[in-house]
Amino acid sequence: MVWILIGLIGLTYLINKWTLFYGFNDLFYRMEIEKSQAEIGEEIQIYSIVENRKRMTVPFLKINERFPKGFNIWDNRYALFIMPNQRVRRGYKIIGGKRGLYTIEYVYLELGDFIGFKSKRQYMKVNKEIVILPEKVDLYKSLEPIGALNGNISVRRWILDDPLMTIGIREYTGNEPERFIHWPSSIKYNNLMVKNFDFTTDNSIIVVLNIETMKPSWQPIEEDIIERAISLTRAVMEECENFKIPYGFASNAHNSKSIHERGYFYHPGLGQNHLSSFLEILGRMDYKVDTFFENTLRNMAKRQGHYTTVVIITPRILDTYIEPINILSQTVNRTVIISVEPEHLDDFNDNIIKYRSR
Repeated sequence: MVWILIGLIGLTYLINKWTLFYGFNDLFYRMEIEKSQAEIGEEIQIYSIVENRKRMTVPFLKINERFPKGFNIWDNRYALFIMPNQRVRRGYKIIGGKRGLYTIEYVYLELGDFIGFKSKRQYMKVNKEIVILPEKVDLYKSLEPIGALNGNISVRRWILDDPLMTIGIREYTGNEPERFIHWPSSIKYNNLMVKNFDFTTDNSIIVVLNIETMKPSWQPIEEDIIERAISLTRAVMEECENFKIPYGFASNAHNSKSIHERGYFYHPGLGQNHLSSFLEILGRMDYKVDTFFENTLRNMAKRQGHYTTVVIITPRILDTYIEPINILSQTVNRTVIISVEPEHLDDFNDNIIKYRSR
């Protein structure tokens, strides 16, 4: 009887050694994310997939998936018993609470023996990126005009007094604003119809975003007003896309994708891909500044590109911006300033259209 017990203990010991030594062989893990971009508060579906491609059971595998700060969960832990040649797929959802670029860098797998006395850990790089887009805001409810002549917030009035030309009507697709519905034609054709607008090809906008709030100092980064400026930038771009006004983008924000360019500059264009690429840039931005904003403004004045309107969006106006903005306003048909804080808005030329954030 004693020999049988000793034999069982010896066999268990050998199996445990075998499990810990060979357990990670032909054991594969991967993480799948349904979307790489999401809105603040939007659910993101995550799938964890583990495959055991050997003829040996994995009796205990603990998985710990770590998430960066900014999501509703810090980590996701669970344990598995995996049969030979078995594939296990588990799904759950996470929510991002703040704009930014988040990288899920690694997970760790912990292999345990039958008894639970010993374990073996292995880290696995996943490097999955999720971009949480800027908060979506209503442009019309977010801005307050400065001066009696600046009452109309629509980007239609930022290009020409009446830039739209009605070129006909077409069926309502569900994506157009209700104010575009042409009710007489809808009654006539017994179907919802909308006005079809067009812009002359010479009219376009450059949206210039500033994320500088002060000159170099040891003061904390002012996240609230920078985030507000970034959200307003998104709102202006979506308004341009909605009205089919070609729009470009420039900023003094750190360009993490280029070691040569200081900041960003993109020529005007249109389309959902054009908008999505800009929204991803806004989502990925941190609070680093590649150059002083007055340098960005002077470069814009030198470019004199094929655009009729410059829309400047800034957390606040520093006194060093006043002269470059006044000079820039002389090189384009229209200049619009949107500032989160109202200081210095009265110091600009009368021909500059000015708004403050509500």
